[in-house]
Amino acid sequence: MSRGCLLAALATSLGAGMLGAQQPIVISGRVVRMTTRGPSAVAGTTVTLHRIGVAAAGPVDSVTADGAGRYRFRVAAPDSDALYLPTSRFGGLAYFASPVRQGGPAGDGEIEVFDTTSAPVPIRVTGRHLVFSAPDANGTRDVVDVYELQNDSVVTRLGTRNRPAFVAALPSGAAGLKSTQGDFTGEAIVAVPAGAAVVAPVAPGVRQLALRYQLPAASFPLSVTLADSSAVVEVLLEESAGRATGDSLKALGAVTSEGRTFVRFLGRDMPAGRRLDIVVPGAAAPRGAASWPWLAGLGLLALGAVGWSIRPPRRLASREPASGALHEASPASRARELQAAIQSVEAMLTGTGAAPASHESLREYRDQLITELNALLAGTSQAQ
Repeated sequence: MSRGCLLAALATSLGAGMLGAQQPIVISGRVVRMTTRGPSAVAGTTVTLHRIGVAAAGPVDSVTADGAGRYRFRVAAPDSDALYLPTSRFGGLAYFASPVRQGGPAGDGEIEVFDTTSAPVPIRVTGRHLVFSAPDANGTRDVVDVYELQNDSVVTRLGTRNRPAFVAALPSGAAGLKSTQGDFTGEAIVAVPAGAAVVAPVAPGVRQLALRYQLPAASFPLSVTLADSSAVVEVLLEESAGRATGDSLKALGAVTSEGRTFVRFLGRDMPAGRRLDIVVPGAAAPRGAASWPWLAGLGLLALGAVGWSIRPPRRLASREPASGALHEASPASRARELQAAIQSVEAMLTGTGAAPASHESLREYRDQLITELNALLAGTSQAQ
């Protein structure tokens, strides 16, 4: 064997060995029930550690918390491409600590759980963001309507169809209601005569309700009355001649993302009952195909109110379980892995109570996966 080949073989062998010899991680913390008097340890509860990765997801271990509510996990060979998430159930609901990954911050591992109630615990609106796309050929506009909801109590508010935790009013003519981002997705949102109802639990802290619907041309000019006072109100219009008016609502110029430009209007400390008037041009050029995750993220990124981020795609590779070596995945198999991982994160986010920090970390991870999946699908489409 030549000297060059020998060195290459040694480098390959060393690299594979280093990839396979992942350092163990220890995840520990305690389970506490939040009360008006402060946190109280929850003894004897089961804590389950979940792995969320692009190649595999699911529970990997479980322990019983001691008398002080403490738990501890040791992951001997962690997947460097995965999050590890300690979870516990209390009052029939799942709660989780901030996720941990190898090489990332350890976190305090505290799992905050709450008593539940179906009583009308107030859910405040602290922010409202409305994003209007340009019209399609029929004059229909996509609308992304995002609420920042805050439960200031120490109990999780339960929601059912008959007694929703929160109801967001929809404009007249709204159709095609969906919720595929934020803290409440899928079956957590149902259409009711009064609007869009949250029928999932709302744990203490800040949560994001992100709705998407369509409005016909006949709905404009549109008047929106704020049902609750709000610290921040934001409107973005994908038409340079569009205008949003209302007391204390100010025009802030344009924001651009991925070649699309929106004019932005912002108001602060707006009281309940304040009316916003949305005026759009009578005739506008048809829009292109809109991407719902990107369109939803634009309004939030413009203000920085929610931690949805757009990240560059990572290298399309997956880890071989046997040797730890990297191999190039086929686009189809990688897409399936990414979709499975996204679904796993969504399952954790939907219908569960959790500390805002853990929700933010999970949403960021989910959005990284979505960005990579979109880039992969776009690249496959261009190749064809």
